[in-house]
Amino acid sequence: MNRAALLLVLCGLFAAPLPAQGVTQSEREFANYSFAHELGSGLYESGGRVMQIYRLPFAWRYREASADGPGITLLLPATLGFFDFDPTGLVQHGLPDGIDSFSFVPGIGLDIPRGAWHVMPFAKVGVAIADHADVSGTLYSVGAYNESVRQFAGWHARLRSDGLYSGVNHRGSLPSDDFLRWRNAAEAARGLDLRMGARELEGGVFAVLDWYLDPPTGPVTGIDIPAVQFEAGVMLGTLPELKWRRLPIPRIGLSYRFAGELSAWRLVLGAPF
Repeated sequence: MNRAALLLVLCGLFAAPLPAQGVTQSEREFANYSFAHELGSGLYESGGRVMQIYRLPFAWRYREASADGPGITLLLPATLGFFDFDPTGLVQHGLPDGIDSFSFVPGIGLDIPRGAWHVMPFAKVGVAIADHADVSGTLYSVGAYNESVRQFAGWHARLRSDGLYSGVNHRGSLPSDDFLRWRNAAEAARGLDLRMGARELEGGVFAVLDWYLDPPTGPVTGIDIPAVQFEAGVMLGTLPELKWRRLPIPRIGLSYRFAGELSAWRLVLGAPF
């Protein structure tokens, strides 16, 4: 797999699978991208084939936090996956004929102000399916963010510390899998004095430090990901943000994840963390 050429490699959740009794090749491929709804856009590899997954972090702010109660956000993340799809060949070959994988994991998040910080517990549950095989799974995540937004010298900064527990229950012969992660992250962005129509372009940088207290092993790979990983990258968006109807259009960015032998580039859609 040519990581540098595509510039769309995930942090490397799983490596090539090892033989597993009673598990088909299609099930191995499905298991390798089960956690894409939490780990983000990128390339997932299994059995010599590449699944390119795009995570769409849709959300809708139902109510702002106030003295009357916490804020409420409806979380609507989805992922779309395409086997052996190279975005650099769009002009020559066009769009893929169909979607090879899909996941939708809706949930709800609360926003509880605590001085300069906001505590945001959340829970999500949904499904993932693959068109190329009769395999699917139930996905779930629970956790809480502790976030602070600040302004300084024209910069818009965001600091976050969060805990996440996420799991998948596969249907069929695949065993279940889960992981537990503690994250600390920071992002800073500002206007670039460049305009795109009525909007100003916004550029930013970010850094993420992840500690997997219980890393996902992959039910058919048997290979643990590194417990400690670091990621740094850049983001590009607009002020105010682009929207389609009432849904915000995700920002785009590029980052590099330092994770030992699994270090790789990653395409970022939406919020970097």
